[in-house]
Amino acid sequence: MSTIEIREQLGDLSALCVGDRAAPRLVVFLHGREMEAADLAPFVHAMARDAFWVFPDAPLLSTRARTWWPVDAEARLRGLAHGPMELSEMDPPGRAEARAQLGSLLAAVDAAHRPFVLVGFSQGGMLAMDYVLHGGLRPAALALLSSTRIALADWQARASVLANLRVLVAHGTADAELSFTAGELLRDFASASGAVTTWLPFEGGHELPFVVWRALKKLVAGLGPISEG
Repeated sequence: MSTIEIREQLGDLSALCVGDRAAPRLVVFLHGREMEAADLAPFVHAMARDAFWVFPDAPLLSTRARTWWPVDAEARLRGLAHGPMELSEMDPPGRAEARAQLGSLLAAVDAAHRPFVLVGFSQGGMLAMDYVLHGGLRPAALALLSSTRIALADWQARASVLANLRVLVAHGTADAELSFTAGELLRDFASASGAVTTWLPFEGGHELPFVVWRALKKLVAGLGPISEG
């Protein structure tokens, strides 16, 4: 039987949904800058038996695809001229609006009443962590894939909410967009904040190789009861 994939309006966001909406587990996967839901949804058809996968499209159109908040393209290129970036001092405009839009989607899929994993790739990982740190609905697990810290002073003031949260951090050793050090620092931030952190370095760049999908599948399969934290 083929896996169902449909597009829905969920709160403020349009999303591609894969699998059975009544499945016992939920995965919400936030794409990165200059991407869209259709870039990721096809990869989970073989993984959608026991979970309902939701891939929202970011609300803002950029030069090629979509973004969660505005990005200064010229400043980004100037930064990359010095090598892969670590963005802990960046406080992007529009992150509060992005958090609210994510919250509306989670409410629309009734995420409060079943275990869910919040996943983010690159800029999507920044938003996922930012949402959790700002008192959003607590997931059963958080997966941050090829991402980095942002607005570090603000994050540090809120870090205690990560205590006992399962967090997967994956990063490529040859990432030319966000430095491998950025991934290590994100891992260290989660661990120092009391999260139960799994670190997955992989040989590769700014991407989602098979080893990451395999770790994500294992994380979803291992979900237990909804956390009371």
